[in-house]
Amino acid sequence: MTLTLGACGGGDDVNSGYARLMSAVPQAVTSVPDAHATLLTYTMPATAGGTTPATSLLFVPKGNAPAGGWPIVAWAHGTTTAGQATCAPSLTLDTLDGGLTAQGFPSHYSDFIESLVHAGYAVVAPDFEGLGPAENTPYRYYSSASEARSIIAAVVAARESDTPLSTRWAAVGHSEGGRGVLELQRFVGEASTLDFRGTVAIAPFTSVAASINGLNDMAAGDAANAALYTAIQNLFVGMLTVAVQVGSPNVDVSKLMGADLASQLTDLKTKCVFAAFGQIGQLIATKTTAGYAGFNPQWSSVPEMQAYLAANDPAVEPNFRLTAPTLILQGTADVFVQPTLTNELVSRLQATTPPPSLAYKTYPGMDHATVMTVAAPEVIAFLSSRFQ
Repeated sequence: MTLTLGACGGGDDVNSGYARLMSAVPQAVTSVPDAHATLLTYTMPATAGGTTPATSLLFVPKGNAPAGGWPIVAWAHGTTTAGQATCAPSLTLDTLDGGLTAQGFPSHYSDFIESLVHAGYAVVAPDFEGLGPAENTPYRYYSSASEARSIIAAVVAARESDTPLSTRWAAVGHSEGGRGVLELQRFVGEASTLDFRGTVAIAPFTSVAASINGLNDMAAGDAANAALYTAIQNLFVGMLTVAVQVGSPNVDVSKLMGADLASQLTDLKTKCVFAAFGQIGQLIATKTTAGYAGFNPQWSSVPEMQAYLAANDPAVEPNFRLTAPTLILQGTADVFVQPTLTNELVSRLQATTPPPSLAYKTYPGMDHATVMTVAAPEVIAFLSSRFQ
């Protein structure tokens, strides 16, 4: 075990106490062959106050660092669970996706991280707060503050290690992590001595209420897959309810959902996401879509839920603005993150004042998973322009 505190390059961020490195343990990660991999354990600011242990993987290119240290790309993973700490990317070294691939959703995350390393970036890949081997606090699905501080703390902790890392960094994320890196821009000033260069959001999960309601139209036009769309809707409402319960444990669940979905909240808290999704789908198949007592049509108007979405969904936050150069990528065949809603988000952001530095690209025929197989060249080109 290597334990290093206040080492190379930390500067004022180390002195601030934002994150304190506790240990740095080399890992054998054959899925990223171009990198030396290390598991970092450190403290981070807890959403509930105080600090909490957190973990991140650090991937560093093999060879000599450039002058000034390796430029850093923080990687924000997609949704792996609504509450089970073991569904963490750092605990699935073969795929780096918290079990998504093992459950039948090929994430392509390890290949994507390998592409970033091969391009010359040190990749910091945090488990979000509440996930991973060191956790002792609840995971807060879809929490902007939690995810942003998970990312920032991981970068600060990585710079406390003995790895030569630059002060320059950018953030890339997919799905929930894609939304997280957009929201991150509101928080980067908390590590003010670092030089934030920009954001890439791949299939960012925003416009949550509109997305869930929009699946009604998909189901109406695709009767053969209506049960699938119903399961997706109930999965999202269930996960968001679990998240709201962390901060508002007395929320009236009966206003959000019927008895069948309510009975599955424990599965959502204790299983990885697609295992829980499968449980929801099985019960819908047993009871039929008409007989399943799932989410209530007015779920997003329940005050606690409405407040949670208003604080964390950039599509409905009244004052959300981009403050750093941003690239958004979207597959046109995505069911989980509907391209029409991403189009609307981009149009809204482009209309803000002052106009942001925002680029947008869509990939015809790519879905929520396969977009990760084609995004790397565009991501690397954007990063190269930002690190020049």
